Amino acid sequence: SPHIVDVSNYTSSRLVSVTVSCFKRYATLMAENGEVSEMEGDLPNLLSMHGETCRTLLQLIRHSTRPKCLVKNVHLLYFLLIEQRDFQKISQYPSLGDISSVSELIRKANAIIQEKGDGMPADKILDVLKMHMMELKSYHTADGLVSDADSVASDMSDLGNLTFTYEEEADPEEFFVPYVWDVIVGTLTTTTMEWSRNNIQVFPLNEVAEVESLTKNITKAIDGSNTAAHDNTPDIV
Repeated sequence: SPHIVDVSNYTSSRLVSVTVSCFKRYATLMAENGEVSEMEGDLPNLLSMHGETCRTLLQLIRHSTRPKCLVKNVHLLYFLLIEQRDFQKISQYPSLGDISSVSELIRKANAIIQEKGDGMPADKILDVLKMHMMELKSYHTADGLVSDADSVASDMSDLGNLTFTYEEEADPEEFFVPYVWDVIVGTLTTTTMEWSRNNIQVFPLNEVAEVESLTKNITKAIDGSNTAAHDNTPDIV
Protein backbone atom coordinates (compact mmCIF):
# COMPACT_ATOMS: atom_id res chain seq x y z
CA SER A 1 0.00 0.00 0.00
CA PRO A 2 1.30 3.52 -0.75
CA HIS A 3 -0.19 4.81 2.50
CA ILE A 4 0.75 3.40 5.91
CA VAL A 5 -0.94 5.73 8.37
CA ASP A 6 -2.59 5.72 11.78
CA VAL A 7 -0.20 3.09 13.11
CA SER A 8 -1.39 2.50 16.67
CA ASN A 9 0.66 2.90 19.83
CA TYR A 10 1.00 -0.86 20.35
CA THR A 11 1.76 -1.60 16.70
CA SER A 12 4.40 1.11 16.61
CA SER A 13 6.03 -0.29 19.73
CA ARG A 14 6.08 -3.83 18.37
CA LEU A 15 7.32 -2.81 14.92
CA VAL A 16 10.30 -0.94 16.38
CA SER A 17 11.12 -3.54 19.04
CA VAL A 18 10.94 -6.46 16.61
CA THR A 19 13.15 -4.57 14.15
CA VAL A 20 15.74 -3.93 16.85
CA SER A 21 15.62 -7.54 18.08
CA CYS A 22 16.03 -8.86 14.55
CA PHE A 23 18.93 -6.46 13.91
CA LYS A 24 20.76 -7.55 17.06
CA ARG A 25 20.53 -11.16 15.99
CA TYR A 26 21.68 -10.18 12.50
CA ALA A 27 24.67 -8.28 13.92
CA THR A 28 25.63 -11.34 15.98
CA LEU A 29 25.41 -13.61 12.94
CA MET A 30 27.46 -11.11 10.93
CA ALA A 31 30.18 -11.17 13.59
CA GLU A 32 30.20 -14.96 13.51
CA ASN A 33 30.51 -14.79 9.72
CA GLY A 34 33.59 -12.55 9.89
CA GLU A 35 31.54 -9.37 9.19
CA VAL A 36 30.77 -10.70 5.71
CA SER A 37 27.19 -10.03 4.68
CA GLU A 38 25.06 -12.50 2.78
CA MET A 39 25.34 -12.49 -1.00
CA GLU A 40 22.44 -12.52 -3.44
CA GLY A 41 21.83 -16.06 -4.58
CA ASP A 42 23.21 -17.65 -1.43
CA LEU A 43 21.35 -20.62 -0.05
CA PRO A 44 18.89 -19.65 2.72
CA ASN A 45 20.50 -19.59 6.14
CA LEU A 46 20.02 -17.75 9.43
CA LEU A 47 22.10 -14.77 8.29
CA SER A 48 20.23 -14.30 5.02
CA MET A 49 16.82 -14.79 6.67
CA HIS A 50 17.52 -12.23 9.41
CA GLY A 51 18.97 -9.83 6.86
CA GLU A 52 15.93 -10.06 4.63
CA THR A 53 13.59 -9.62 7.60
CA CYS A 54 15.52 -6.57 8.80
CA ARG A 55 15.42 -4.97 5.35
CA THR A 56 11.67 -5.54 5.08
CA LEU A 57 10.95 -4.07 8.53
CA LEU A 58 13.23 -1.08 7.90
CA GLN A 59 11.51 -0.48 4.59
CA LEU A 60 8.16 -0.37 6.39
CA ILE A 61 9.55 2.12 8.91
CA ARG A 62 11.03 4.32 6.18
CA HIS A 63 7.75 4.27 4.34
CA SER A 64 5.72 5.07 7.47
CA THR A 65 7.88 8.06 8.43
CA ARG A 66 7.81 9.87 5.11
CA PRO A 67 6.72 13.52 5.45
CA LYS A 68 3.35 12.69 3.93
CA CYS A 69 2.65 9.99 6.55
CA LEU A 70 4.52 11.34 9.56
CA VAL A 71 1.71 13.45 10.99
CA LYS A 72 -0.45 10.32 11.38
CA ASN A 73 2.36 8.15 12.72
CA VAL A 74 3.61 10.17 15.67
CA HIS A 75 3.63 7.11 17.94
CA LEU A 76 6.07 5.42 15.58
CA LEU A 77 8.41 8.41 15.77
CA TYR A 78 8.19 8.33 19.56
CA PHE A 79 9.33 4.70 19.74
CA LEU A 80 12.08 5.40 17.22
CA LEU A 81 13.36 8.03 19.66
CA ILE A 82 13.36 5.47 22.46
CA GLU A 83 15.46 3.07 20.37
CA GLN A 84 17.60 5.73 18.67
CA ARG A 85 20.91 4.22 19.84
CA ASP A 86 20.14 0.92 18.14
CA PHE A 87 19.06 2.71 14.97
CA GLN A 88 22.39 4.51 14.94
CA LYS A 89 24.02 1.08 14.91
CA ILE A 90 21.70 -0.13 12.15
CA SER A 91 22.78 2.78 9.94
CA GLN A 92 26.33 1.43 10.11
CA TYR A 93 25.31 -1.70 8.19
CA PRO A 94 25.10 -0.85 4.46
CA SER A 95 23.84 -4.37 3.77
CA LEU A 96 20.54 -3.41 5.45
CA GLY A 97 19.90 -0.53 3.07
CA ASP A 98 19.88 3.24 3.34
CA ILE A 99 18.02 4.53 6.39
CA SER A 100 19.54 8.03 6.33
CA SER A 101 16.07 9.59 6.17
CA VAL A 102 15.03 7.76 9.36
CA SER A 103 18.31 8.63 11.10
CA GLU A 104 17.97 12.30 10.22
CA LEU A 105 14.35 12.38 11.35
CA ILE A 106 15.35 10.85 14.70
CA ARG A 107 18.18 13.38 15.07
CA LYS A 108 15.83 16.27 14.32
CA ALA A 109 13.13 15.04 16.71
CA ASN A 110 15.67 14.38 19.45
CA ALA A 111 17.05 17.93 19.13
CA ILE A 112 13.54 19.36 19.51
CA ILE A 113 12.87 17.26 22.62
CA GLN A 114 16.23 18.22 24.16
CA GLU A 115 15.37 21.90 23.77
CA LYS A 116 12.27 21.35 25.92
CA GLY A 117 14.28 19.70 28.71
CA ASP A 118 14.72 16.15 29.96
CA GLY A 119 12.36 14.06 32.03
CA MET A 120 9.14 14.73 30.11
CA PRO A 121 6.42 12.06 30.28
CA ALA A 122 5.38 10.21 27.14
CA ASP A 123 2.19 12.22 26.55
CA LYS A 124 4.12 15.48 26.81
CA ILE A 125 6.74 14.25 24.31
CA LEU A 126 3.97 13.31 21.88
CA ASP A 127 2.45 16.79 22.25
CA VAL A 128 5.82 18.41 21.52
CA LEU A 129 6.31 16.27 18.42
CA LYS A 130 2.85 17.19 17.15
CA MET A 131 3.50 20.89 17.78
CA HIS A 132 6.71 20.76 15.71
CA MET A 133 5.32 18.57 12.96
CA MET A 134 5.86 21.12 10.20
CA GLU A 135 9.51 21.37 11.17
CA LEU A 136 9.87 17.59 11.36
CA LYS A 137 8.30 17.11 7.94
CA SER A 138 11.17 19.00 6.32
CA TYR A 139 14.62 17.70 7.14
CA HIS A 140 17.96 17.33 5.39
CA THR A 141 19.55 14.07 4.33
CA ALA A 142 22.71 13.35 2.40
CA ASP A 143 20.63 13.55 -0.79
CA GLY A 144 19.18 16.95 0.08
CA LEU A 145 15.99 18.36 1.60
CA VAL A 146 13.09 16.01 2.18
CA SER A 147 9.65 17.60 2.37
CA ASP A 148 5.97 17.03 1.61
CA ALA A 149 6.56 17.83 -2.04
CA ASP A 150 9.13 15.07 -2.25
CA SER A 151 6.84 12.58 -0.55
CA VAL A 152 4.20 12.99 -3.28
CA ALA A 153 6.72 11.96 -5.91
CA SER A 154 8.02 9.18 -3.72
CA ASP A 155 4.65 7.42 -3.90
CA MET A 156 5.84 6.11 -7.26
CA SER A 157 9.22 5.06 -5.90
CA ASP A 158 10.23 1.72 -4.45
CA LEU A 159 8.93 2.94 -1.08
CA GLY A 160 5.55 3.72 -2.59
CA ASN A 161 5.07 0.30 -4.12
CA LEU A 162 5.83 -2.13 -1.36
CA THR A 163 5.20 -5.68 -2.46
CA PHE A 164 5.43 -8.81 -0.36
CA THR A 165 5.10 -12.42 -1.40
CA TYR A 166 3.59 -15.16 0.70
CA GLU A 167 5.33 -18.51 0.35
CA GLU A 168 2.60 -21.04 0.92
CA GLU A 169 3.25 -24.34 2.62
CA ALA A 170 2.46 -27.60 0.85
CA ASP A 171 -0.66 -28.21 2.98
CA PRO A 172 -1.80 -24.78 4.26
CA GLU A 173 -5.23 -26.10 5.24
CA GLU A 174 -3.66 -27.98 8.13
CA PHE A 175 -3.08 -24.61 9.78
CA PHE A 176 -5.80 -22.37 8.35
CA VAL A 177 -8.87 -24.63 8.72
CA PRO A 178 -8.46 -25.21 12.48
CA TYR A 179 -7.43 -21.57 12.96
CA VAL A 180 -10.47 -20.15 11.14
CA TRP A 181 -12.79 -22.50 13.03
CA ASP A 182 -11.17 -21.53 16.28
CA VAL A 183 -11.83 -17.85 15.54
CA ILE A 184 -15.44 -18.54 14.53
CA VAL A 185 -16.20 -20.67 17.60
CA GLY A 186 -14.44 -18.23 19.91
CA THR A 187 -16.48 -15.33 18.50
CA LEU A 188 -19.82 -17.13 18.69
CA THR A 189 -19.14 -18.49 22.16
CA THR A 190 -18.53 -15.02 23.55
CA THR A 191 -21.55 -13.46 21.83
CA THR A 192 -24.52 -15.61 20.84
CA MET A 193 -24.18 -19.32 21.52
CA GLU A 194 -22.15 -21.85 23.43
CA TRP A 195 -20.43 -24.56 21.39
CA SER A 196 -18.78 -27.57 22.98
CA ARG A 197 -15.20 -27.64 21.73
CA ASN A 198 -14.88 -31.30 22.74
CA ASN A 199 -17.44 -32.23 20.06
CA ILE A 200 -15.63 -30.36 17.26
CA GLN A 201 -13.30 -32.64 15.37
CA VAL A 202 -11.03 -30.11 13.58
CA PHE A 203 -9.22 -28.60 16.54
CA PRO A 204 -5.72 -29.73 17.51
CA LEU A 205 -6.79 -29.55 21.15
CA ASN A 206 -9.07 -32.53 20.54
CA GLU A 207 -5.98 -34.59 19.83
CA VAL A 208 -4.92 -33.93 23.40
CA ALA A 209 -8.35 -34.98 24.63
CA GLU A 210 -8.12 -38.17 22.58
CA VAL A 211 -4.70 -38.97 24.03
CA GLU A 212 -6.00 -38.37 27.55
CA SER A 213 -9.01 -40.58 26.85
CA LEU A 214 -6.80 -43.29 25.40
CA THR A 215 -4.49 -43.06 28.42
CA LYS A 216 -7.45 -43.46 30.77
CA ASN A 217 -8.70 -46.50 28.84
CA ILE A 218 -5.26 -48.11 28.94
CA THR A 219 -5.02 -47.41 32.67
CA LYS A 220 -8.42 -48.99 33.25
CA ALA A 221 -7.46 -52.01 31.18
CA ILE A 222 -4.23 -52.45 33.14
CA ASP A 223 -6.08 -52.08 36.44
CA GLY A 224 -8.68 -54.61 35.31
CA SER A 225 -5.99 -57.04 34.23
CA ASN A 226 -4.22 -56.73 37.56
CA THR A 227 -7.49 -57.33 39.41
CA ALA A 228 -8.25 -60.38 37.32
CA ALA A 229 -4.77 -61.75 37.83
CA HIS A 230 -5.13 -61.25 41.59
CA ASP A 231 -8.50 -63.03 41.64
CA ASN A 232 -7.05 -66.07 39.80
CA THR A 233 -4.09 -66.43 42.15
CA PRO A 234 -4.59 -69.47 44.41
CA ASP A 235 -4.62 -68.79 48.12
CA ILE A 236 -1.61 -70.06 50.04
CA VAL A 237 -2.63 -72.32 52.88
